[in-house]
Amino acid sequence: MSLHPQSRALLDTLGPSAYGSLSETYAQIRATARAEALASTDRIGLDHISDLDADGVTCRLYRPRQGAPIALYVHGGGWVLHDLETHDSFCRYLAHTTGWALLAVDYRRAPENPHPAPLDDVQAAARWLRTHDREHRVDASFLPAIGDSSGANLVAGLAVREPAAIDFQVLMYPPVDRRADLGGPDDNAALEREAMEWFWESYAPGEVGDLPEVSVVNATNLADHPPALLVTNEHDLLRDQGEAYAAQLAEAGVEVTAFRALGMVHSYWRQPDAFDASRATVTMAGALLDARRARAR
Repeated sequence: MSLHPQSRALLDTLGPSAYGSLSETYAQIRATARAEALASTDRIGLDHISDLDADGVTCRLYRPRQGAPIALYVHGGGWVLHDLETHDSFCRYLAHTTGWALLAVDYRRAPENPHPAPLDDVQAAARWLRTHDREHRVDASFLPAIGDSSGANLVAGLAVREPAAIDFQVLMYPPVDRRADLGGPDDNAALEREAMEWFWESYAPGEVGDLPEVSVVNATNLADHPPALLVTNEHDLLRDQGEAYAAQLAEAGVEVTAFRALGMVHSYWRQPDAFDASRATVTMAGALLDARRARAR
């Protein structure tokens, strides 16, 4: 399928290069994105939203109702760019639409804090949530983790490091292989090859990129991993590595549901106002989490 008109609209808005020279501009990109997010007044109200300290890791709790099941949410942004504020509107939408509470993790970011710091924070938050759910009137007895892009890499990395930490993983267009060929026609402004290379090197420089909890395609314990939903985008330079990883999980005996979002580009998932496919994928993910939780009870 060719680019969906909504994908073309996003690429037109982004222009020929969304990032420029990241080593020089990432701090300004961070600040601008955060300021724009904080200035937004289009926010869905929920039963309860609060910032929490999860054993030293700042997190934000989104609770649509008391007693709601809860998932860990790990934002993307190349391990570098985004934060709780840039994903706040989407997390509100996700919690409101699915009925699932979320604990969004404000993990330390590269390049100031490369691997293992971001993954350490995600692991600490997951462990904290298992034992502190009831005091916040949510239910983590079945605990999924949801991540987009680099956040999905951290979720998958957690499954490598500590498979029992989570019970299900939702991996939205994850980078999973530091050494994968990023060439081809799907290098576009939604995620450019040069930017992705810089992101990888900022998070996992040199040989660190080959560690199994970083390049999860190198993991030898895939059979122990929790079930997964893995979504790739048709027009995304991470597509092939994500689909290859889904095949690896399946070959290892993991129950995995994988599909390619036709016509879509990187980052569509967290833009429900701009993409019909985002709204549909959120609904599907929520329904799947409900079904998996019911089976586990």
